[in-house]
Amino acid sequence: MKKLRSFLLLLLLVTKGYSQEQEKLPEQPWKDILEMNSHEYSPITKWATDIDIKLEGLYTEADSLVVSQITRKLDSITETISITFTNTEDANLRIHFLDTLVRVKNKFNSTTTIRYGPNSGNGYKSADLYVYKIDQTDLEVRNTLESKIAKSLIGGSFILSFTEQKRSSIFNPLVASNNSNNPLNKEDIAIIKEVYGKNYDRRLKIAEEQYKYVLRNIRNEEISQRKKSIWWVKNPISILILPTIILLLVFVFIIKKINQALTTKIKHDWFRFGIISFIGLLFANVLIVLFTSVYDFITMPPYQYSSVSIIGKIKRSTIILFVLVFPFLFLLRYIELRITKSTRKILTKTSLIFLSTGFLPFIIISLLMYFTNNLTGDHSYYFLSQIFLLIMTFASIRAFISYFIFKERSLIVENEMQLSHLRELKTSAELKALQSQINPHFLYNALNSIASLAHKNADKTEKMALSLSDLFKYTINRKGKKDSTIGDEVEMVKNYLEVEQIRFDDRLNFTIEVDPSLENTKIPMFLIQPLIENAVKHGISKLENNGQITLRIQKSEAGITIIVEDNGPHFPEGLVSGHGLQTVFDLLRLTYKEKASISWKNTPTKQIKITIEN
Repeated sequence: MKKLRSFLLLLLLVTKGYSQEQEKLPEQPWKDILEMNSHEYSPITKWATDIDIKLEGLYTEADSLVVSQITRKLDSITETISITFTNTEDANLRIHFLDTLVRVKNKFNSTTTIRYGPNSGNGYKSADLYVYKIDQTDLEVRNTLESKIAKSLIGGSFILSFTEQKRSSIFNPLVASNNSNNPLNKEDIAIIKEVYGKNYDRRLKIAEEQYKYVLRNIRNEEISQRKKSIWWVKNPISILILPTIILLLVFVFIIKKINQALTTKIKHDWFRFGIISFIGLLFANVLIVLFTSVYDFITMPPYQYSSVSIIGKIKRSTIILFVLVFPFLFLLRYIELRITKSTRKILTKTSLIFLSTGFLPFIIISLLMYFTNNLTGDHSYYFLSQIFLLIMTFASIRAFISYFIFKERSLIVENEMQLSHLRELKTSAELKALQSQINPHFLYNALNSIASLAHKNADKTEKMALSLSDLFKYTINRKGKKDSTIGDEVEMVKNYLEVEQIRFDDRLNFTIEVDPSLENTKIPMFLIQPLIENAVKHGISKLENNGQITLRIQKSEAGITIIVEDNGPHFPEGLVSGHGLQTVFDLLRLTYKEKASISWKNTPTKQIKITIEN
């Protein structure tokens, strides 16, 4: 008996499986059902509860009669739910008769006519349909009611890429959107009947096995459509990245030129920074709007992109950049200026730049999302993690670049300091070399003068030797110094002229005129003495009597002028090194650079003049 029961059970299972395999579903409406159910964004959904229909608004008795007839017709083909016409407040499907179109704003900020129908497997507690009766015949109103009520039973539509070859149907998105009073045909009724049949889920699986080619054709068609636009469907960023980089480089070039122009006109750093930041954010706003708009145009279907508002993008981007980012740029600049001044260590400055660029913006974005109640749900935290990675990547790149910039600046400053030190050493060496040239030259002339008087006049020889001793005392006491006062230099020149006056006797007379206010003014050592020596050697020594040398040091509008005059032979056309003035040229160049000059003339008075600017 036990074996018999087991055999009967096995026979029952085999018979059931065989009968299921043998069940052959018709191509229509199952091919249409498979197509609708394979829709990526809106597969087939249906009501899970009974439907009670109620009329509201500007309806008539004739409208009530028509709705009652449509309700009975649809109820007869829906096996799993009942559809009734009621006047109670518990109705879950309300039909509003209107004389104006009802529009609302969708998530893209554009207006669209309200459309209702089941879009989840749980059904609705209530839903609304709107019927616009003006300028419609009774037949058109009936067809509109029938198609809207029937369409509200099933959420879903044919795939858009197949609709051009598809039959007229309430589930055809192109036909339905262009003709709201499209009549309900037998193919649509068959779809509704199967979807609301008792064995719909089981029969759907059988249809998927029997009509695999339908699903395969749909996938092939989608692949074919994508291949036609493979670059902008699969890789939209790849086609946008090059134009974006080009625009970015153009904007950076323009901002750089504007900054260069403003640098000469606006001296206030913060005001100039505000103008450049405003212009930069304006360019960034244009770039963001262009990028996102073209990206949406490439990736979104036309019927979705048509509802996207470019003005809305501009508003959102402008608010974010100028209300939030603009003040933040000033805060970031202030922090980084403090960082630069607070430490000289490159690694410390780089680390602080990384922290200010990375964590500070992330904290501000997190607080903003928290206080605007947007920091809720896993999606928000996932978005925040993406923002964190993006900001950290940017901060790392900026810190890396800043490190090399700081390193380069440090090397430049170090090299400048070394060059400056070398210049000082060179200048000091050149000045010492010039001074060493002057002293032996003067000593040579003075000793020759003493030697020429030794056998003639002992008193004069003694006086010359003492004067020469005073001169050397002046030089020794100032050994290693680069400059002296005008008073001391004039005193040394007076000793020198006294020595030469003993040598030339009545052939040399001299006059010295110095502005008393200039006696403590610093000038290079041995700047005046070569001029006097030149006047003696190449001027007075050529005369037989009545030689006259005049030294005048006075203030002028330009600064200080030092003038040496003599009545000896005129200067040649060009002063040559033999006249002993090269050392004066070099002293002026090394000490004053472009602020000193030397000139000479023969008429009306022979003179040589040094001008030192203030």
